[in-house]
Amino acid sequence: MTEEETVNFKVDGQQVIGTLRMPEKVEGPFYLLLHGFGGTRNELRIASTGEGIFAYVARTLAALGFPSLRIDFRGSGDSDGRFSDTTYSKQVADAVAAMDFLDSRTASVHTGIIVLGWSQGGLVAAIAAAQTKRPAGVALWAAVAEPKVSFPKLIGMEVYNRGLNSATATDLTMPWGATLSVGPDFFAEVENVAPLSEVGAFPGPLFIAEGTLDMDIPAGSAQQYANAHNGLNRVWTAPMNHIFNTDKDTATLEQLIDAMVVFFQETGSLSQTRPCP
Repeated sequence: MTEEETVNFKVDGQQVIGTLRMPEKVEGPFYLLLHGFGGTRNELRIASTGEGIFAYVARTLAALGFPSLRIDFRGSGDSDGRFSDTTYSKQVADAVAAMDFLDSRTASVHTGIIVLGWSQGGLVAAIAAAQTKRPAGVALWAAVAEPKVSFPKLIGMEVYNRGLNSATATDLTMPWGATLSVGPDFFAEVENVAPLSEVGAFPGPLFIAEGTLDMDIPAGSAQQYANAHNGLNRVWTAPMNHIFNTDKDTATLEQLIDAMVVFFQETGSLSQTRPCP
């Protein structure tokens, strides 16, 4: 029987909350799941199953023998902090700390870690992997490649410019109806952080998924990541929106998970071992 456990660890004195899911028998590496902008560790609810997208992914991976950890970045979900204080850098620090946490579990030393990031979580995954070179593999699902391009498009240029020039937090109304408050440090990093300039430093295999119906991420972002990466990579595309067509059913999401697992099997990432850092 698979088991889920709520876990926690600290980053700069603040508590990060996560859900660790273990399969009955571990057959491969841990997957570290990083949520998107304004999301939480379970991610958006799938109407047909009643569970979050990342909760569904974790359950599916567990059925294949892969343990996973999904976390709430600081300022999101159950973790400490305010969302208005979030930045890419802080989320990268949370991801690295999550890898440290998994390294404290003996099994991960022997099976490695694959970092899976969705949307803004993909940007975070790419940077964390490039800066540490620790993951056995990285999966980018509908990942932000050029935040300076995609974020103004998401919230509107007028609001973006207002936030960029404000010394205090700016309230945003997102396309999906949520209202979020974002601080000036976040806007500064949107202007200056360039994951495409960093991902080339990650030597491991990179799986990159993009939907041809995705209205939130500019078309061609996946290929940009592939071109910037110097290692083995694969671009996987499908006629899917930003939430992998889960507003209809889970068929496309299941295809995406299968394609990702097959890629890492083919590249040897699912049996890769590594020492503790």
